[in-house]
Amino acid sequence: MADEQKAKLRLEIAHVLFMDIVGYSKLLTDEQSEALQELNQIVRSTEAAREAEAAGALTVLPTGDGMALVFTGSVEEPVECALEISQALRPQPSLPVRMGIHSGPIHHVKDANGRENIAGVGINIAQRVMDCGDAGHILVSKRVADDLAQQRRWQPYIHELGDVEVKHGVVVSLVNLYAETIGNPTPPTRFGKVRRSIPGSGVGTRKTLSPLARVIFTVAVLLLVLAIVSVIFAPAIMRRLDQRRLATLPQPTATALPSLADTIKSAVAKQITDELQGELSRKKNAAVQPRPTGSAIPEKSIAVLPFENLSDDKGAAYFADGIQDEILTKLAGIADLKVISRTSTAKYKSKPEDLKTVSQQLGVATVLEGSVQKAADKVRVNVQLIDARADSHLWAKTYDRDLADVFAIQSEVAQEIADSLKAKLSPAEANTLASAPTKDPQAYDLFLKGEFEQRVANSNFRPESFDQAARWYKEAIARDPEFALAIAQLAICQLRRHWLTDPLSEAEVMEAGRMAKQAVTLAPDLAEAHVALGLFHYYGFREYEPALAEFQRALELRPNYSLALQFVAFVHRRQGKWDRTLDELKRSIDQDPRDPYVQGGLAETYVFLRKWREAEDTARRALTIDPHEATAMRMLLLSSLNRTGNAQEPLRLLATFPPDDLLLPNTGMFDMVIGTRGQTFVLARDFNAALKACETSTVAAANKWQRFAAKAGIRVLAGDASGAQSDADKARDLLEARLREHPQDFRALRALSWVYLALNQKRDAINIARQALSLLPPEKDAVLGSGNLAALAEIQAQTGAATEAVQNLRRLLSIPAGETVSIARQKIDPVWDPIRNDPGFQQLLTVNEHVGP
Repeated sequence: MADEQKAKLRLEIAHVLFMDIVGYSKLLTDEQSEALQELNQIVRSTEAAREAEAAGALTVLPTGDGMALVFTGSVEEPVECALEISQALRPQPSLPVRMGIHSGPIHHVKDANGRENIAGVGINIAQRVMDCGDAGHILVSKRVADDLAQQRRWQPYIHELGDVEVKHGVVVSLVNLYAETIGNPTPPTRFGKVRRSIPGSGVGTRKTLSPLARVIFTVAVLLLVLAIVSVIFAPAIMRRLDQRRLATLPQPTATALPSLADTIKSAVAKQITDELQGELSRKKNAAVQPRPTGSAIPEKSIAVLPFENLSDDKGAAYFADGIQDEILTKLAGIADLKVISRTSTAKYKSKPEDLKTVSQQLGVATVLEGSVQKAADKVRVNVQLIDARADSHLWAKTYDRDLADVFAIQSEVAQEIADSLKAKLSPAEANTLASAPTKDPQAYDLFLKGEFEQRVANSNFRPESFDQAARWYKEAIARDPEFALAIAQLAICQLRRHWLTDPLSEAEVMEAGRMAKQAVTLAPDLAEAHVALGLFHYYGFREYEPALAEFQRALELRPNYSLALQFVAFVHRRQGKWDRTLDELKRSIDQDPRDPYVQGGLAETYVFLRKWREAEDTARRALTIDPHEATAMRMLLLSSLNRTGNAQEPLRLLATFPPDDLLLPNTGMFDMVIGTRGQTFVLARDFNAALKACETSTVAAANKWQRFAAKAGIRVLAGDASGAQSDADKARDLLEARLREHPQDFRALRALSWVYLALNQKRDAINIARQALSLLPPEKDAVLGSGNLAALAEIQAQTGAATEAVQNLRRLLSIPAGETVSIARQKIDPVWDPIRNDPGFQQLLTVNEHVGP
């Protein structure tokens, strides 16, 4: 019986996710049932819950207005589950849920009905942690946060809140878990709201005494007490003085009690010892621990946050964006300032509540907030400069001007900021600050519409968005033919469309180059003009050295121009200069810490170098900023596949991604034909799911040759020869016509090689693959060239040319080409099935693949 009782009380450590529906008691009865049912479906559909339940490592406890999930595996399981739930709840604001996580002891008990249940401190504390939160919060105990902090992937999510007293006087240390689109970044109301202190308001931050000051203060107080006591008892002391002098020898007595003075002296000594030892310990720990983020923040650093559009016409948001962007651009031209780019600041609200967190995330000391109100030919701009570390205002100003004076406002604001931050300006920088891009306000308004549309295009990679941006730029240029900035941006827009979506004809590329040269002629000191000319050389003809010269000139003109630095890094990557690429991308991230595209580019570079863990961590950081960042999603899939060698892991990740196409140019080999989503299913040998992905892809739906070629290739791998031939017949004429117009469209070349393979035209398939490689070998482009070589090896493997395929694979394994070829991928990719039993291929699986630059 005793043994049985011990078994019942045996404790185990569990990781508990507690959640409830905020405002549940205010709902009607049927609304409560619907809300609980909806929450239960979301929880049950998460990958983390499904996997834990399948492994017998999850118990779900209903709690009336929510539930507790008790995981007995890893501490990461409830956190992963909470992130999935938070992501699923974002489009459902009508279901406000808060969550709390704690790891602690639990034990199994029997409830009043004799059924098995779970109780214990682990569950109780998890509930207390949750109770401290508001809707959307994911709060975790310090214990859980400390465990998570041991892994780099979790560090960006962790934001300490401090201690709070909960039920029964228990004090818990809480941490808020959130990222860009996950959780709730606002501090819980239980902790109170951070108030900004304004100079002259009398409201400030209370400073605590330093340890040394506390020692001095303590000594002074105790000495004062000693003096007071001495005065009070002086007469009695004097009366006994003569009596003591008469005593020649001390009388034998028991151990004397310490005098009041001795007590005070002892207390003083102990206090001093304790304080100094504590200070010594703190200094010792400080020497070991990394410095806090704030200590490395330069004083002369600033982020210009999005300006709020207060115009009655909400469609005028482009104008507020443009004012913010122009002020930021002027500041970025000052070498003495660190200026965060627009891409990073665009992720924040116009007036975020927690500026200290913004300061830490962006690495800046100050932020500029503003609003713009435009009405007819009048404009009002409100700006305020804030010390983000102390959350206190430095200055604020309102500008009421005619619309024609908008350029003067931008220059004045930039000059005020430079003066406040004591930035040193060269004569050229001062001239740039005072300059205006055009004298025509209407042309500028049209230009700002083009800027707004091009930002959309750079996000969605849609040709129609680039075309709309180009139309606005052309209207602006029609009003002011010498508007150099608009001409440069039109050239950039056309060249990015060429590189990122559909290739332009050679004549169209040359026209973009002519515009770039015109912009440089009109404004030799305009950084955007040099970037446009650099892109003409880079995107148009892969002329790397002339492109680098133009990008470097842009950086000389605008030292904080992170986009130019990114282009330098990407050119060096094409040249195979991997160390320089890593260094420049990291420097770009320092200038632009919240730009997910740069983080995705760094992750992709790590994938080429076969540094799978670094690639995975970097891709995850990018996706915490923007869950739709296509490159980061692709790199997370590839790095997880190569790190684990398990085709099911990318499928699990894919299920957590937004339903985007993940289809980008200049990437991969067969996945350039079928898309990353389809490729992920192919690697798991789920060919039906891959075919379905091709049918539902928005890109493939608008591009018939893409869709038919993708389906033909998938059917070849699935062994469906007749189906492959049917789809290939539909794609061949379209592709051949496409290549007559655009002979260097590498995606079309790869698609046609697979179409010929499906039609059993093996010689034609190999010839097309060789044509692509001869146009762009690895020596000319370390990124796409290695993909072309891998694509040829794929066709060789499929046509039975095992020796040639193995030879090309061996070369790829000896260079940084991890995006296309790796040992782990070769072991499972069905594209290599025809040569899988070849002795040469089997021997390849035992070699050491190249890792690093």
